[in-house]
Amino acid sequence: MRTRRDVLQTSGLVVLLLTVLSGPTNAQVMTGEPGTPGATTTIDGKQIPPPPPAFGGEIRARASESKPWWAPRVVPPKGAPNVLLIMTDDAGFGAPGTFGGVIPTPALDRIAAQGLRYTNFHSTALCSPTRAAIITGRNHHSVGTGVVGEIATGYPGYDSIIPIDKGTIGTILKANGYGTSWFGKNHNTPSYQSSQAGPFEQWPNGMGFEYFYGFVGGDASQWQPNLYRNTTAIYPFQGNPDWNLTTAMADEAIQHMKTLKEVAPEKPFFVYYVPGGTHAPHHPTPEWIKKIGDMHLFDQGWNRLRETIFANQKRLGIMPDYAKLTPWPKELPEWDSIGELEKKLFIKQADVYGAYLAYTDNEIGRVIQAVEDMGQLDNTLIIYISGDNGASAEGMLNGTPNEFTTFNGVPVPVKAQLLWYPFWGSDKTFPHFAAPWAWAMSTPFKWVKQVPSHFGGTKQGMAISWPGHINGKGGIRHQFHHVIDIVPTILEAAGIPQPEFVNGIKQSPIEGVSMLYTLDKANTDAPSRRTTQYFEMLGNRAIYHEGWVAATTPVTQPWVLSTTPPPDVSAYKWELYNVKEDPTQFNDLATQMPDKVRELQAVFDAEAKKYNVLPLDNTTLLRWNTPRPSLTAGRSVFTYSGELSGVPASAAPSILNKSYTITAEVTIPQGGAEGMIVTEGGRFGGYGLFLSKGVAGIRSGKPVFLYNLLNLKRTSWEGPELSAGKHTIVFDFKSDGPGLGKGGTGVLSVDGREVARKSMEHSMPVTFPEDESFDVGIDTRSGVAMLQYRYDPPFKFTGKINRLTFKLEPEIKAVAQSKAELGPMQPPEPDPIEQPADKQRASKARK
Repeated sequence: MRTRRDVLQTSGLVVLLLTVLSGPTNAQVMTGEPGTPGATTTIDGKQIPPPPPAFGGEIRARASESKPWWAPRVVPPKGAPNVLLIMTDDAGFGAPGTFGGVIPTPALDRIAAQGLRYTNFHSTALCSPTRAAIITGRNHHSVGTGVVGEIATGYPGYDSIIPIDKGTIGTILKANGYGTSWFGKNHNTPSYQSSQAGPFEQWPNGMGFEYFYGFVGGDASQWQPNLYRNTTAIYPFQGNPDWNLTTAMADEAIQHMKTLKEVAPEKPFFVYYVPGGTHAPHHPTPEWIKKIGDMHLFDQGWNRLRETIFANQKRLGIMPDYAKLTPWPKELPEWDSIGELEKKLFIKQADVYGAYLAYTDNEIGRVIQAVEDMGQLDNTLIIYISGDNGASAEGMLNGTPNEFTTFNGVPVPVKAQLLWYPFWGSDKTFPHFAAPWAWAMSTPFKWVKQVPSHFGGTKQGMAISWPGHINGKGGIRHQFHHVIDIVPTILEAAGIPQPEFVNGIKQSPIEGVSMLYTLDKANTDAPSRRTTQYFEMLGNRAIYHEGWVAATTPVTQPWVLSTTPPPDVSAYKWELYNVKEDPTQFNDLATQMPDKVRELQAVFDAEAKKYNVLPLDNTTLLRWNTPRPSLTAGRSVFTYSGELSGVPASAAPSILNKSYTITAEVTIPQGGAEGMIVTEGGRFGGYGLFLSKGVAGIRSGKPVFLYNLLNLKRTSWEGPELSAGKHTIVFDFKSDGPGLGKGGTGVLSVDGREVARKSMEHSMPVTFPEDESFDVGIDTRSGVAMLQYRYDPPFKFTGKINRLTFKLEPEIKAVAQSKAELGPMQPPEPDPIEQPADKQRASKARK
């Protein structure tokens, strides 16, 4: 019997079509003369990577008597488009101008004008869950990401591990001949796998993305980010104070696409472009802050802003005329009720946020323009999603110059925040705006990020462009869809099926449905092909089913740290909305239609069991502190030597909430030494043991241990200048615990002699800045010192670290804290000597 290869070899056809699956989109096509270096083939896509083909040539004793044969190169189906998938961060539905907001977003406008705007598209309400869903086409609990990885727990829906039977879009497209890349935020690598020791299967490179340029974790400074190229940390910002990741990332993506198209013009790209904007820290450039500030977009306050946005949404057709603006919550202050000093600060916060969104969109626009400049726009499917969840209220009620004050339960009073007013948005701040701005940015809906029960937490503006495939450009689509629908949309556009096996592992079905039908103008008012979708986050729940939504009423506010245990999840009140007639969830029908509520609750329960939502858990701090796999688990002694940098907190010795001893055995060369011995954290919280730099050689070479409490207060211990030779420096800290954030007494000793003893009232209770790292012999990002002992990273140690040892005592936990989340810690008064250098000038300006 003649085989397929026999047919290929004897036919001599330049193009041969072999149908291997039922349907034209799954046809296998070969081009070129079989066995020659130029031959290509598509694959049926059932098994990726495809099994290697049998050798089709002839092998005899001598090469002169043999016939060579090359396996065909795998290419996507003919006409498969480039794909540019863009998603910003923490942008509420009403923030961008494209969806009624006051902040200009011309790049998003461009995609909407060339294609379609979607008004009923949904996220999961939180960062990494949405991101896991968008790259897998499955619900976030199905892929282990029921919450952000920082609070992962040991259940299938919550362990932050994307299972191997749920391959990503990167894996699928790469195997089918696409060039795949990921730029920006990676919040899908488990925190306990994010060190140099790996494993790397759940880094972008291990999830099918051939090239990665971005940061790992929930957020990053745009001035000094925890930046990686593939799996290697890089520091392009060192010595370059004007460098900003938002621009650098666009530059990198443009160059990557250009290189790919010049080297392999026929190879389509899949670019997953996910900038840090507009997640805190809000870090636009000064030019953008001035540009937006001069527009006075927010001077009227958050209540008037909502009215303006809602009117714009009705004018644009984003909201129907009969839609109602949801009421302002009593838990948030009305703009007219606050003082002029507060208004001044809050307007500045909003101006910087607006600048960050406009700046981010501008750089996205550069990427889109580059696609056009390369002549690729007509063959590129562009999906631009505004936000991975609703606007963030994690700046607490008054905002903060340092987001890590929120994570550690320390609200910063307005008076103290004003010290940073002139520097808001610069590298001297890690800022977040006040919670009422987040509610306004979610107009016209209720609630914000973290809350999946209401559209303020889950509804995202989206635009799709694909020239030649959309009739009725500039149209609006109102079909209900979810972030899990992106993968099947891309696969249908490319003519690529979901594989049955990936690396020999049978794949579970993709749970999303394609949105490609909405591109046809004839389907403008067609029913949504997604009829049911559950939502759950931190115990809050909702179910969408055939135009109805049943949702729990949130029992805590995202901008208030819980001081008591939340009620059991079974005690939550349920609301009911007919969202076909009430798109903003204004009119709660639960008391009028209890049977409908029960019907939808049953639908939710079935979905929850199906997609790994159980067990429900509404705690946060308890989950943050839960044990999880770790390279440090069970270790109390850590030893290092020489230089080591870029170690994440998950792989570093944690000195939080315990007693500890740090011992550094060093050799000082003739002429003295300076530099960092060991540090974790940076400008916005952390510690460092170093030899001082001094000024003009004065006071240099002195051993210093400095503890930076959230950039609010610094406590330092200093010893005498070290002479040439070997020395042993010891910092011993005895905690006042048990409990979180307790102070204690530290003793600095040199060569067995005590040289400094001090106590401090508080320590960091929960976390050091997650975008910083643990470094030995160097400080790679921002420095822990500000004025006193100031230095400029990388501040390499110029002596020799023979041995560095951490000895940690067990953490003593208070019984009460194991049962309830802690209330906010009283912030210390900012230490004037540690404030920005222009503090006095700023103070005079305020007067």
